[in-house]
This record gives sequence, C-alpha cells and structure tokens, in this order.
Amino acid sequence: MTTIIGVDFSGAYREDGKTWVAQGQLSEDGTLLLDSVQPALREDLYQWVARVVPPAVVAMDFPFGVPRVFAQYLDANAQLSQMPDVWRIVGGKDRNAFIAARDGFVRARGKPRRYGDAAHRPESFSPLHKAYTNMVPMTYEGICLLRRWHQGHPQRWYVPPLDAPAERSDAVTLLEVMPGAFLKSIELPRGNPGRAYKSRHAVDRREEIIVGLAEESGIALPNLDSVRMGCRANDDCLDAVVAAVCAAAWECHRPRFHHPADGAELDYARLEGWIYTLLPNH
Repeated sequence: MTTIIGVDFSGAYREDGKTWVAQGQLSEDGTLLLDSVQPALREDLYQWVARVVPPAVVAMDFPFGVPRVFAQYLDANAQLSQMPDVWRIVGGKDRNAFIAARDGFVRARGKPRRYGDAAHRPESFSPLHKAYTNMVPMTYEGICLLRRWHQGHPQRWYVPPLDAPAERSDAVTLLEVMPGAFLKSIELPRGNPGRAYKSRHAVDRREEIIVGLAEESGIALPNLDSVRMGCRANDDCLDAVVAAVCAAAWECHRPRFHHPADGAELDYARLEGWIYTLLPNH
C-alpha cells in the first residue's frame, strides 16, 4: 500500500486553516480508498507530511519554485541549478522582505511565468502574480515548507524532476500539481474543463467531475461518495481530492504524465518546478 496525500494549499496570511488535505491508501491494483478530507493549518500540514511513512506520494498545488530571473534577482551571487537552491534563497527571507523584493522586481521587469507554465495557459499564472489569483502568499509559504522538509532529511524526499533517491521505496514523493490543469488533461468537466468548476454556481460541474473522476483518471475510487457532499459544496475540498487522484495516477501511470524534455526544458524544470499532468489521450 502507498499513502496518498492531496493538498489544496492556501498561503493566506490572516486566515491560516484554509488549506485542505485529502489522504488515502492506494493498493497495487490502482484502487484509492480515501481516509479523510479536511482543512488544516500549514503547521499541521508540515508535521503531517514530515511524519508520513513511505512509500507515499504527496501532491500539492503551489509553485515549487520561481522564475529563474527572479531567483537571480533575489541573490545575484547564488549558484542556481536545482529547486533546493531556490528554496534556500526564498526561505531565508522573511515574508515582508520577499514581498518587497517581488514588488521591486515586478515594477522593473514585469511578471514572467516559469518556463514550463506556458503549457498550462490560461489556467496558470506567474508565481509573482498578485491580482486575482494572488499567487505570492502561496508561493512564499509553500516554498518555505519545502525548505523545512528538505533541510531536515534531504534524502527522504523525491521531488520530480530531480534525481530520485537510490532507494525510492524509502522516499516520500513531493509532486507539484494544479488540480484544474489535471482535470483539463482528463477532459473534466466535459465541455468546460479546468477552472470553470470553481464558481459557487457551478455545482453541476463539480458533480460531473465527481461522477467522471474514477473513469477518466484510471484510478478506482470506491468510497468517493463519502466526500461527495463536501466536494459539491466546496471547490477547495474537491481540489484536495483531485490532487490525491493525481498523486495516485502518478504512482500507477507515471509514463503517461507530461515530463520535461531533455535539454533546456529539463534544466529549467529542475530549478523552477514543473506542473505534472497526464498527456492528452491518456
């Protein structure tokens, strides 16, 4: 059995507790049994993931990095080659200093996307985007979590597309996902994929996602009805479940995911992060 955790992450400064976490157990035949779906404080999420017993896959919907040019702006003398280099720089600043640096950079140079984000337009925003949706708190707080996890036990984690530890069965996979982009890759909701399900008036679209999620993802979800009402009422709850399904699909169908190509794309992805979705016509 593999522990599966899906996270709809919130970096809200004044209202911590808006993060949603779905957890379950994945069997070898591709069946995901959901154990719980609930809101959590960021510190609770940190402790939860820090203690999870491998093998495990944790899918989280925040940027695992920032654009290379912004990372260089934060520390012009840093040697930048992989995500942990960025985590060290960002996590070494307090929140106000990070925001001030972001504001100065954006005034001078705009809001570049990461190299791999172009594949997910219009759903994706730059991690430096501050209007609706405000990505800055999510980016900062999420990267700080990654830094803390990595500082404590760097060999415990596998963060694609970085190199996997020699003993992958002893590692916890941390996977960057975007629930809307994953749903779009499996063509849900039909006719209106991606963000169209988030409106409070879009209950029918959320229901369509719930109904089609197992068939279109290839992951059996025998007790999905146990969280149906929460997913219908709250798109954050649904996003946590979708992230968990994406994590399960990664464990079962990794070759079917869109991986960065060798060369510049992989180099950028190793530094800036990469959103994992299934390939079209999976």
